[in-house]
Amino acid sequence: MADEVNTLVQQAPQDIQAEQATLGSVLISTDPADTLAEINAIVEPDDFFQTRHRLIYRAMLTLDENLRPIDVLTLIEQLNIMNQLENAGGEAYLAELAVAVPIARNAPVYADIVKQKALRRRLIDLLANGTEESYTDMKSVEDLISELSSGLDAIETGANDADFERIGDVVTDAFDRIELNAKADGTVVGLASGYPALDNMTTGFGGGQVIIIAARPGLGKTAFALNILKNVAVENPTLPVAYFSLEMSAVDLVDRMLAAEGNVHSKHIRTGQLTDEEWTSLTVAMSSLGNTKIYMDASSNIRVSEIRSKLRRLVKREGKLGLVIIDYLQLIEGTGNESRQQQVSAISRAIKNMAMELDVPIIALSQLSRGVESRDDKRPRMSDLRESGSIEQDADIVAFLYRDDYYQRDNDNTESLQDPRHEEADVGDMEVILEKNRRGERGTAHVLFVKSYNKFSSVDYTHDDSNPFG
Repeated sequence: MADEVNTLVQQAPQDIQAEQATLGSVLISTDPADTLAEINAIVEPDDFFQTRHRLIYRAMLTLDENLRPIDVLTLIEQLNIMNQLENAGGEAYLAELAVAVPIARNAPVYADIVKQKALRRRLIDLLANGTEESYTDMKSVEDLISELSSGLDAIETGANDADFERIGDVVTDAFDRIELNAKADGTVVGLASGYPALDNMTTGFGGGQVIIIAARPGLGKTAFALNILKNVAVENPTLPVAYFSLEMSAVDLVDRMLAAEGNVHSKHIRTGQLTDEEWTSLTVAMSSLGNTKIYMDASSNIRVSEIRSKLRRLVKREGKLGLVIIDYLQLIEGTGNESRQQQVSAISRAIKNMAMELDVPIIALSQLSRGVESRDDKRPRMSDLRESGSIEQDADIVAFLYRDDYYQRDNDNTESLQDPRHEEADVGDMEVILEKNRRGERGTAHVLFVKSYNKFSSVDYTHDDSNPFG
């Protein structure tokens, strides 16, 4: 008796009657092609448990692709062409399928049962393989977790394939969104960055968007991203925001934010040599940031699947998520043996999928290639994105950072080996060049960069010649 129970417990999830009813519904339908199209939106051949049912379904799909009618006779012919008639159960079994259907119009219901059983089998296989590999030392724990996470993502994607949306429903949703936006002050209907010149062009960051901010090393992209994070968090203290840094510690990041929030010299924070006034400002900054919901992760080796898992746990704990920043894209670990460009392309697409799934804007920082250094005009272009792959295709916004003083050279001493950036002015103009903007205009926003504070501020520009940033 115990053996019989164990056998039942170990039996793979399946519903043979549902498989038969799914296939039989096509054979007795008044419009077999239409019924097959309904089923094909739900199941694929490998979803069927029995080999003969997979063969029959593939034969049906082949007939449909060749615009041939689907019935018992044409199925027999097609399976003969495939040399699979006997493996599919023979002519007698095909005839039986036609009478194995309770109600043909319930074909999508039968197909969904088949799909659910298939997903359960895949889940069992995935967890069994993970369990087996966990007993060996062939792979690291991090790799095992990443593979399991990716496998679970694939199963979940298969369980939630989107179908058509009727335009009437979409129009209603669009009207509700427009009505809500109409109640907002000004033109910023998404998450404001804290820089009006930029927000007026983007209308704010929206859920599902991927925003690429790219610049050459040392130009200030991390500082700019941290300022956006700080602005959002301080303005919305109950809104959780997350920052993933793959090259700096959480302490270093916090030091930078404290300097920016408190207008305290960053070197003084590092050395602890603060004036009385700076100590007061630092205390106020600590209180301001301490009341926010900023979450930081400084894992140096991380994959997109791990980022997604951590964010999903954060959403489950907090109930919502306002903004995610990843610093920076090229440091995320890839999987497989593909070229680095192919890996970055896969990473970029995974980040876009993650943004849409979590309905959160994701800012991903990116490096630029050295090609920009060889041009007279140092302003970046799309082609300068390092290991770009499909970054520009996946991104909703691509912004480049540019500072004249970063490339300033002393024309009177061209042979000097000293980097002139070491002596650059403490305050300078930063151009935020929107090269791509799906929801708004392209153009350039100007912000003021105070380097000693790691702080960016908005500046009102005029066309007065006396304005050094005009």
